[in-house]
Amino acid sequence: MKGRYATKATIIGAAGAVGAPAAFYLAAQGLVDEVVMVDPRSNMVQQHAMDLATAVSALDITVKAGSYSDAVGSDVVIDAAGASQGLLSDRMEMLPRNLPLVREIAEQLRRSCPDAVVITATNPVDPLNYATWRVGGFPRRRVLGYSFNDSLRFREQIARAKGVEVGRVQATVLGEHGATQVPVFSSARIDGRPVVFSEYEKTRIRAEALEVLHRYEALQAGRTAGWTCAVGLAALVRAIRDDTGEVFPCSVVLDGEYGRRGLSMAAPVSLGRSGVREILEWELEPEEREGLTRSADVLAAAARIVDEALQGRSES
Repeated sequence: MKGRYATKATIIGAAGAVGAPAAFYLAAQGLVDEVVMVDPRSNMVQQHAMDLATAVSALDITVKAGSYSDAVGSDVVIDAAGASQGLLSDRMEMLPRNLPLVREIAEQLRRSCPDAVVITATNPVDPLNYATWRVGGFPRRRVLGYSFNDSLRFREQIARAKGVEVGRVQATVLGEHGATQVPVFSSARIDGRPVVFSEYEKTRIRAEALEVLHRYEALQAGRTAGWTCAVGLAALVRAIRDDTGEVFPCSVVLDGEYGRRGLSMAAPVSLGRSGVREILEWELEPEEREGLTRSADVLAAAARIVDEALQGRSES
């Protein structure tokens, strides 16, 4: 049903394992008034759009398969386009394969919907979010990378360790969406109250949260955590649409926050209709600060790879 603020979302890579579930969940939850599904696999994306249009036909939502020209006027764009991940030891292995795709997409979005909030949902999220910002020329607070799954898994493991329902846990992972991610135990809460963890619990929770990724990879199923991404992306879009100021961990381009510049990494941010309202700088325990420094160093190196690739292209 159409609300006070009409919301148009475009999903790039909409026939994929993240894009298709995201389109479905945004529409089925009534979070958007229009969904544009873009994917080079024309037959697949058209079939997805036809199916989705029927599924939400009672909700007065427009669903269409289209091209970048149809993205004009989008409030939110989700970039979920990427090469098949296959069996990887590290998400960073995808950077050379996905950077050209993201570069092309950012150029298209710069022309078709320069005022949109762009959410990067392609691995490796952090350097590709940085690339989207560099190429697209968007204000840095309107470009954010999706890394919420790490925090959702962290909450699952805390709930299991403490014997409570997941919905009672508030906990956040910062830094890289990858191997150097930093679970922030010091800010974890159950029912809004601080939680004390033993060193054994911390070690076990970290290991089990990462083990989920290893199990995904070992299955070699040719897909990623599409349903989890869909739920998390919908939460971000809801906060943007409703201008809530709700805080989420998102990869954002830093300009002095946490003492870093020229890279994108997950930080706690408040979201509103214009994207990132504020990047929050939390007080961290020494161990967490050290971990975030290591993570930022990895992401700074990845950002340099992006810079060199983009510079090489501009000189060719």
